[in-house]
Amino acid sequence: MPATASSTCRTARSFDPNDEMADGNPRPLKRQRIQLESSMSALTVADADDAGYSSDLTSLPPSSDPALRTVYSSSPLKPPSQPELKPLPPAVLLVSLPALLAHPPNHKFYVHSLVLSLTALRKCLALPALSPDIECRAWTGLAELGMRVIAGGFSQSEEHVWARGIEAEVEKALSRGSIIAQKHPSLRAYKHQLALLQAQLSQWQHKTKFARNQIRNLISSLMPSDPPHILYSAQLALISLLTTPASTPTKPQPERAQGRTPPTSPQPSPQDVYAALAVVQDMEDHAIAQKHKHVALLARVLRIRILVAANIWKDVRAATQSAETALGLSYEGASTPKPRKPPPSQVDGGAQTQQPPPAPEQTFIMFEDAFEAAMAVHLLMLSIVYYTHTGEAAEVSPRLSHLHSLLDSDVLEKFPEGNVEIVLPTGPSLVVQVTHPRILFLLAFLVSSASKRDAVGRKPKRKVFATEGLATWDTEVAREIAFSTWASAGDVEEVEERLARIKADLMSELVAVSIMRSEFDIAEENLNNLIAHTRTYHIFPHFAARIALHHAHLAHALMRPSRALRCYRAAAHHAERGSFVHVAALAGETALCVGVQRRKARMGEAWRTGLSEMDDPWPDEEDTEVHLERGMEVVKMCRGMGGSLEAIAQVLEACFTAEILKAKQHLKHALELASKAQDNHLRALVLALIAAHYLHTAGDHARTMLQTCEQLAAGLGAPPTKGASQGAKGTPVVVGNAPLGLWVGERFLELFKRAGKEARVQKQTVVNAQLEKAVADLARRGLSANPPEPVS
Repeated sequence: MPATASSTCRTARSFDPNDEMADGNPRPLKRQRIQLESSMSALTVADADDAGYSSDLTSLPPSSDPALRTVYSSSPLKPPSQPELKPLPPAVLLVSLPALLAHPPNHKFYVHSLVLSLTALRKCLALPALSPDIECRAWTGLAELGMRVIAGGFSQSEEHVWARGIEAEVEKALSRGSIIAQKHPSLRAYKHQLALLQAQLSQWQHKTKFARNQIRNLISSLMPSDPPHILYSAQLALISLLTTPASTPTKPQPERAQGRTPPTSPQPSPQDVYAALAVVQDMEDHAIAQKHKHVALLARVLRIRILVAANIWKDVRAATQSAETALGLSYEGASTPKPRKPPPSQVDGGAQTQQPPPAPEQTFIMFEDAFEAAMAVHLLMLSIVYYTHTGEAAEVSPRLSHLHSLLDSDVLEKFPEGNVEIVLPTGPSLVVQVTHPRILFLLAFLVSSASKRDAVGRKPKRKVFATEGLATWDTEVAREIAFSTWASAGDVEEVEERLARIKADLMSELVAVSIMRSEFDIAEENLNNLIAHTRTYHIFPHFAARIALHHAHLAHALMRPSRALRCYRAAAHHAERGSFVHVAALAGETALCVGVQRRKARMGEAWRTGLSEMDDPWPDEEDTEVHLERGMEVVKMCRGMGGSLEAIAQVLEACFTAEILKAKQHLKHALELASKAQDNHLRALVLALIAAHYLHTAGDHARTMLQTCEQLAAGLGAPPTKGASQGAKGTPVVVGNAPLGLWVGERFLELFKRAGKEARVQKQTVVNAQLEKAVADLARRGLSANPPEPVS
């Protein structure tokens, strides 16, 4: 407005040649003082209207400028007439307030918006003579807000007095709204929404069968004329009810945190899992018939999610291939190329060897659609988990590279609040809540770390991804998380708990790889941090069994068999029966007892010589003796539990087999599984066992395997830089797995003495002396000043 008035005044002054401003030395325009007076209203209205503004200035005394006096003497312009606004009816205003007051659950005024919205709807329902549509809308809104309050835990908190009795109010709202919706066919859409809300309330009240029957009745009552999103919403709700048997409290109780059995989420029964898969199949069939491609894709990804969660691994491969085909994805298994020797003609003739052409840079499909991008990220993570479980590293590599490419392209920005929309040909769109992008971003680090099984090298990727994931977690946890306005406080707590679990899993991966690499100080530090973190976020019961298993592995590596036995048993006791941790603890205990028996048989009473001096006495119990039946029972449990436990089962079965040929076959199979999974930690052990079988019959073959085993043992703890592997005088410093390296060195010494190679014998003797010193130092090393007791 001031700029418009100033421009007009300068134009008016240029019309009068006798004006004092027309001299040769005018006053700079930027220093002119423009007196905005009400008498200028007539002049500025036209210019303001042209500029898109309006003016309500009143008249002021006439100006001394002749030109302005001429303009002011004309009749003033009247502003254009504006349409008269009518006040909203109180009922319409009150029923519309919740949408205007809506805030995300992490907003500082979220509770205020809930209270005001509930008050507005209550006042609306208290008005007389409400129309059916307004009344039904108010009852539905009251039920939705009430369920949001219940899901957020406000009704169970003594601090929020305003939320007391909201459950009865929700039941009343559902009943009244359903009656109105049934009487008026035009309000049929509210009937479906109220039925879904009623099922949610029944599930929260632990009326599981009643809630499922309500959803099934809703699906059977739908007509072909109903919008398709209603059917898909009901099917998704039924799938959720079948795969989530009972609701869990938002915050674990202290007494449960100290219980012997971890309060893990209840697992659905096999009948419920197959019922959910049947609903998914119906959903996919209907989507294909109606040519709803995105809904069919959603059903395929849901099938994989249900199968993985229920550990039905035999059907995951076919489901994964079907979903990848729907997204247009195809991968070729990555393989590590072996160095080829140049032809003799090129070597003898001095011709230069042609280098193989570089591998073409791999390109991946990118997705512009938000829904397809979200499904691609979920599908890739699930497929990586599956192929890691089966031990197929070649299938993991291209999918992991594609996942990293998608994340580098900021694909998570396409659904910042965790909601994706499926546009349907008829009716409203289907809005689907997926995993929150903040969870997916940090979960990518965990999936990447877990999929890299190789712990050998200076910078193993398993350790790099875990370390970077923890650093990123500390950065991301300080950033605000975006939520939609219809989310509840329970959704916020769920995201925060998942983030806390992801950090605990990352720390667990770092502990595991540190133990594998004999980095015991780092392992102890991270293990203590893991315990503190799980205690802080009240998730220790979920990780108690795994923490005990880490303590067992650490004690086993530190040559403390007594403590390792107690920790293995504690882990098996606290783990869910049949779970991976439970079977792994039993396998570790069996392997430990087998080793102790063999050591006792060879060394007699002096079997503890060379072990840790900090260990407790070995228990003289009958259950420490591993019999064939008990060992084979553990081997049977390891079958079908994934590539790692499958290979361990082969190793244990080779130990229990009396026939050498069968033992070699089992070890050969274990070596194939370990090599296929790129698990060089387990591969080194298997190579050592195979070499022991060929030591007296095929010396050359045994020496080849011992050389590979020696390299792997040294690589399990290689320093980050090459110069760090030497001492001050350039002498090599023992790194890696010292006990395994010493065993390999002793076998080499036997072979060299047998072959009469005195020079190699002397050199190997010096190396073995260094390894013996490293093992002795390890035996004198205590876990800590006061080692923590295993979880009891």
